[in-house]
Amino acid sequence: MGDLVPFRPEPAAQAPEPPHNVEAEQALLAALMLRPDQLPEVAQWVRPEHFYFADHQDVFACIEALVAANVEPTGVNIKGYLREPTIAGEPAHVYLARIMQEATGWSAAGHARVVRDMATRRAMLAVGESLVERARFDPADTAAQAMIEDTEQKLLDLRAIVPQAHLAGQSAHEGMAWMRERITSLRGGLIASTAVSTGIADLDRVTNGGFQRGQLWLLAGRPGMGKTVAMTTLSRNAARHAGVLVFQLEVTRDQQWSRYLADLAYLHNRPLPFGRIMAAVGLEDDEVWRIDNAARRIEQLHLRLECEPSATVAQIAFAVKDEKRRLAKQGLSLGVVFIDYLKFVRVSDRYKGNRVLEIGEISGSLKQLAKAEDICIVLLAQLNRQVEAEGRADRRPTVADLRDSGELEQDADTVLLLYRESVYLERKLKASNDAETAARLIDRQHALELILGKNRSGKTCTLDLWCDVAASAIDQHPRGPQ
Repeated sequence: MGDLVPFRPEPAAQAPEPPHNVEAEQALLAALMLRPDQLPEVAQWVRPEHFYFADHQDVFACIEALVAANVEPTGVNIKGYLREPTIAGEPAHVYLARIMQEATGWSAAGHARVVRDMATRRAMLAVGESLVERARFDPADTAAQAMIEDTEQKLLDLRAIVPQAHLAGQSAHEGMAWMRERITSLRGGLIASTAVSTGIADLDRVTNGGFQRGQLWLLAGRPGMGKTVAMTTLSRNAARHAGVLVFQLEVTRDQQWSRYLADLAYLHNRPLPFGRIMAAVGLEDDEVWRIDNAARRIEQLHLRLECEPSATVAQIAFAVKDEKRRLAKQGLSLGVVFIDYLKFVRVSDRYKGNRVLEIGEISGSLKQLAKAEDICIVLLAQLNRQVEAEGRADRRPTVADLRDSGELEQDADTVLLLYRESVYLERKLKASNDAETAARLIDRQHALELILGKNRSGKTCTLDLWCDVAASAIDQHPRGPQ
């Protein structure tokens, strides 16, 4: 409790004015009147409401309207459209002429960033004041944790609307010059691909390199199909090439680390199930050696695991930013974020009780986060029961089987659907004890079909992979003798 602030009454003082910079606002308006061709770049950063002074808001809006109409935004032209004839006690055209005369340069970009930064600080102040007000006066049935989560969401919303340098707009000429240079640099090996390898050669091939930055991927399947198994191997593979952050919201910390160990400690005909590692009972000396060897290999990965019973999108976003800062100090970048799984991601009360809209809010927010932070987000999700409906001949899932919301399919750039025939063969064998079914089960025991139901980076297809669910491992080909 040492971080609590003790109460010490202070003499009442007049509250300072909110953050603003009148000189930067004036300089920005002057630069735009002198060089209106800069407006498209400035408009990416600044809107009228970002100015602190109402008169400056009106002037900026007039400049936008006049430029759109191909009219020079001079002081004389602007004054006729203002709601008030004076600005700061001066005739409007005199005020505008004066700030143009006092301008120290014609460049608007720097002034625009200062104006926007001041506006963001005022918005942050409003969030803080709202939290103070709620903390003091909200009724007893409002939990403190709920206030914290609401504040986190407001800060996330505020962060989401701040322009990102890597998302800046380009003209056709600028865009083509940038793309030509990028293609030449990639072909010549001057820059590395921004994709992060999945470690599965066929999956990398059909997705043009693997996990693509700025994209939202879905990894979906019915219970028992191996969602967490696939996530374990894919996240481990990706962590060899870039930073990986895993939000394990379903299983415990010891189980997930045991899964990583089982995956790397695998030996042909002597797999080490993660359950035995987790229990640490009856392990033989050679098995302990294998676990130690696997642990040393995992220690070399750029992998961080967060285990919570649930998380909000805001909490995920803040953790992503924190991990990016931590990795940057080591000269590394965050590449992929895994979330296991959708059911345990909490949302705001905006659509409370309407699960379809709630899921749409989650998928839309995660897609924005992936693009803003230049990462790939892989969200695990469960398919609906229609996959197993009576009368359905083919149990292989499609994107239509995504549970609760079509917006999942709409927002996702890539949808990976898992299908293990052995799950249904085991059920059939228990019911019939049929010899043909038993033989088929032996043949398909380690078969995993990875169905690309949607693939913005390439074609849709089905990949035949190998898996061992107990060892929490998947691979391109069966893992033979080692």
